[in-house]
Amino acid sequence: MPLAFFLGHYYDQRVSLATGYIVGSGGDPYKPIELVGVFPNPLLNGFVPSIGYPPPWSLALGFAYVFSYGIIPNIFLYNFATKILLIAANVALAYLVRNILTNLKVEQKKAEWAWLFLLFNPFIILTTSAWGQIDGVAAVLCLASLFQLSKGFSKTSGFLLGASIAVKPVVAPLAPMPLLFSERLFSKKNLWYSLAFSATLFALVLAPFFLLGWTIPNSPTTVPSRFDAAGGMSIFNVAELIQNSTLIPSSLWFLGYLWVPALIFGYYLLYRNPPRNAVDLVCKSVSILLIVFLTRSWLSEPNINLILPLAAIAAALNRIDKRSLQLIWIIPLIFMVANDALPQLFFLVYPSVLDSLAYFDAQFGGIRLVVRFLIAVVWSVVAWNLAYKMMKDSGIKAFAL
Repeated sequence: MPLAFFLGHYYDQRVSLATGYIVGSGGDPYKPIELVGVFPNPLLNGFVPSIGYPPPWSLALGFAYVFSYGIIPNIFLYNFATKILLIAANVALAYLVRNILTNLKVEQKKAEWAWLFLLFNPFIILTTSAWGQIDGVAAVLCLASLFQLSKGFSKTSGFLLGASIAVKPVVAPLAPMPLLFSERLFSKKNLWYSLAFSATLFALVLAPFFLLGWTIPNSPTTVPSRFDAAGGMSIFNVAELIQNSTLIPSSLWFLGYLWVPALIFGYYLLYRNPPRNAVDLVCKSVSILLIVFLTRSWLSEPNINLILPLAAIAAALNRIDKRSLQLIWIIPLIFMVANDALPQLFFLVYPSVLDSLAYFDAQFGGIRLVVRFLIAVVWSVVAWNLAYKMMKDSGIKAFAL
């Protein structure tokens, strides 16, 4: 709980706090934001990038501002208020996983282990309630969607997956998965899923722009694009080491879209041998997400939270060993240090942390970038191995055909 009050990622939480203020004050969060004298912390004033997520999270941040800083102007109380949903999602995710495993007739000891693993995982806590990122909210909605799909509730599944994407589009690669779960591609279940999914996206992503008069992002300056960026846990972070820039060289622009053919190939394998039960859905969802994450030119550490609940279920079902599961989050936790993400969490209580990081980089920046790249390589090897294990029952057979 103290982490949620006092910590927050310098970039992401600044955007969240600024967005909440703009929305709570009746403004447009998708226009350039310039804060002057709004908050006491010097790092929260000046130019702040506009939010890059669909409207639901902007509205949630607006409510957090109105019912916290709007009543008691305390930056730490407001910081905590923006994370209440994140904490609730973490708890809900742990209980949902335990419920799913119980429904799958997994022995109680393993279900309790998965529950504890998610509830007290330090990586999940640091990247959500401390960092302020929303992957956990998207994860619980996505997992609930897959669970409802396995029970035959296509409409509910479409609604939940649409809501998950409306929170954070990073789960969008799983959108076609429910269509393959049905025995026939063109079926009534798939029609209901598609209608519910499309209606939810329209209601949560597009409609708010028209109803609230907000500016629809339509250019690279207003939509944070990762297609030309190289960094994070992706092995493409070597770009900064080589050319001192986090952008893909213009002559290699196509590398930013490498995930597109990779995703198509992943779904080709699933089309040849589609998921037919809840266990298949879990395992193949892990594989699809990892295929995309591993071929993207930018991968943020909090994105791993989409993998962990699915991988925990797979581990409880003995589809993967627990050592692989542990490496999937321990390596990113180490990466947070090399990527300067962990120190940045202290910017609210220690504003000069950025000066300290700049001083450190002036002395050891080159070494830090090398270490960061090597950690990304190690994680990629572990993650590709996990993607292979999750896909092999369908993928290798399909490819052999």
